[in-house]
Amino acid sequence: MAAQNCDLKKPICSRCTRFPKECKYDINIINQNVVTHTRPSEANRHNESVNQSLNPIAHQPVLSLSPFISSKESQFFMHIFNTETAPRLFPAAPALFLQRIIASSLETPHLLYALLASACSHHSRLVQDTGPKSKVSCLSFTNLSISSLRSALSETNATLTAETVTTAMALCTNDVCNGNMQTWRTHLRGVMRLLGAFLDTQGTLRIADPYIQCLVKWFTTMDVLAGLSGLSTSGVMSSDTGLLGRSFDLLSPHVDDICGYSLKLAPLLARLSQLVQRQCHTEPRMQQDVLEESRTLEVEILSLVEYSVASGDSLELQSTHLAFVQAALLHLHRRVQTLPRNHETVKEDIRKVIAAVEDIPPFSSTNILILWPMFSVGCETDDTKEREFIHKRMGDMQSLGMGNFTRARELLSRFWASETSLPWDIYFSNLGLELVLF
Repeated sequence: MAAQNCDLKKPICSRCTRFPKECKYDINIINQNVVTHTRPSEANRHNESVNQSLNPIAHQPVLSLSPFISSKESQFFMHIFNTETAPRLFPAAPALFLQRIIASSLETPHLLYALLASACSHHSRLVQDTGPKSKVSCLSFTNLSISSLRSALSETNATLTAETVTTAMALCTNDVCNGNMQTWRTHLRGVMRLLGAFLDTQGTLRIADPYIQCLVKWFTTMDVLAGLSGLSTSGVMSSDTGLLGRSFDLLSPHVDDICGYSLKLAPLLARLSQLVQRQCHTEPRMQQDVLEESRTLEVEILSLVEYSVASGDSLELQSTHLAFVQAALLHLHRRVQTLPRNHETVKEDIRKVIAAVEDIPPFSSTNILILWPMFSVGCETDDTKEREFIHKRMGDMQSLGMGNFTRARELLSRFWASETSLPWDIYFSNLGLELVLF
């Protein structure tokens, strides 16, 4: 039986013999942030400016290990977050974004404990450790993060910081991966309030700091997908993507490396979520207005099909963008225009989503970005081969320790077994089941 605690032995610890990667304990999370002081070339000055913004302590010549990670357990889980958890949660994010999260946590206890909780729960899923000790460790880190965050916010003249917002978002994301839906609602509302209040303190019309822009996009992704994840989660947040407008003069046509789709699609997804709600609650005599709006929205969504191809993004990000665009059309056709599953338009939507997913290698972490498109297609298709493909691809991501894929995959199997004719969002709402496809 493998040891329950990491013993930090080289070249590999006893607990990590089943770990997906060779485990090395050089703790390079500190030293990799130290940069050499050289005179930048003209071409690199912009990159240096971005680096300074994303990594505020990068230019300190000597960095000692944070006193908050003095135990072997915390050092181990910080290592796991850096090498496994962060790349899984943000598979396409710029390295400097992740570096700043880690560097800032070394001086911010509530953020550090939130990251350790995320790494602890992720690692337990990776090595299939369901024992009580692992659960106690994850809960302990979570409670330390929450209590430390409350203390920081209650201090006299406390100033909201980017790290405060990051802590709340990390806790919320971990809730989704762990299936803590009730806690997730509380934390997501808290994220919205903290992020809005933080942006109010910036005093500028547009936020130039790329790290803060990443935070806005992180929240937008959670917010929009909450609205698209079913009737019980729709309306939990504003889903109006208004925070994007406070951070960007123009939404880029390029595929975003946090969201996995062009930011121009985000407000369209929010409108789609609102139309689904209206379709469900509008009197029959008023539904013609909803249908007319859906046709306008359909044209706008279709206009984004070629964006990723023209913008020069990688093939995998082009594919995630296309998967979202086609899944949006599928959602529109099924939930708003109420086309039946056997309608040729619906079948074509399904084929196009699957074609986009097929262009992504099976075990590429990029698949993590497209849980909503995969789940939507899985629920809408009756084709055995298409179901098997989606189930297998979601299983690949489950094997990478992604708890949100575990829960979604289980509910997908339950939906198939029911053989219900109800749309999946109505079916799960009737059962009182919640899922967040983030």
